[in-house]
Amino acid sequence: MVIVNKHILLACMPKSGSTYLSNAIGDLPNFNVGVAVPSWGRREQELDDACLCRLEDQNYVIQVHVRYSDATQHHIENHHLVPIVLVRNIFDVVPSLIDHHRKESLLHPMAFVPEGIQGWSFEASARFVTTMVLPWYFNFYVSWAEVPNKLLVKYEDWILNPEKELLRISDYAKLDVSSQEVSRAISNTVNSSPRKNVVTPGRGNALPVDCISQIHAMAEFYPGVDFAPIGITH
Repeated sequence: MVIVNKHILLACMPKSGSTYLSNAIGDLPNFNVGVAVPSWGRREQELDDACLCRLEDQNYVIQVHVRYSDATQHHIENHHLVPIVLVRNIFDVVPSLIDHHRKESLLHPMAFVPEGIQGWSFEASARFVTTMVLPWYFNFYVSWAEVPNKLLVKYEDWILNPEKELLRISDYAKLDVSSQEVSRAISNTVNSSPRKNVVTPGRGNALPVDCISQIHAMAEFYPGVDFAPIGITH
């Protein structure tokens, strides 16, 4: 009998609760959290074939801030990855990234963040994030928008009803898990995680008016794309 392992690609926006979700999936019976890139920091998180080959005989979830491309599709097909795409309201992302820059790190692949930004005002930080970082988010979202055979998960749904969303993910990936095992995985993850985003939907309402207008203007470059899942309505 050939044993087929389950391989889940969690393609995620940064600051979307992805660590929480990947750890919860990894806590399901016989599952692991895998590493699919050789390094972090400013490096673009492209899937790495050598890393994926080392995981081949496991049931795993990989959490990666990866945009869709021909290379991504190649890895999906070759390594039998089930793509789950995790997104968040893009207005709420901005204050969450400001918090990240102030409290955690300036190193990420979305933009080169200047030293000293920790001391900037909220308004100045919001303008930097909107202008320099959010184009990466648009690139990510639009690249995945028309990809078939993916499951779209919204941060807000995941945070507010994690059991329902993890069951939905498990059904989509055809994981043989019970509702009790899902509840246990979520409980274990919550109790063991020291790092959580501020769960306040609507934080983006406090952005400067020009940032909000700029975000809408960026979306208008893609009139055929439905941005409602990330909080933008035309």
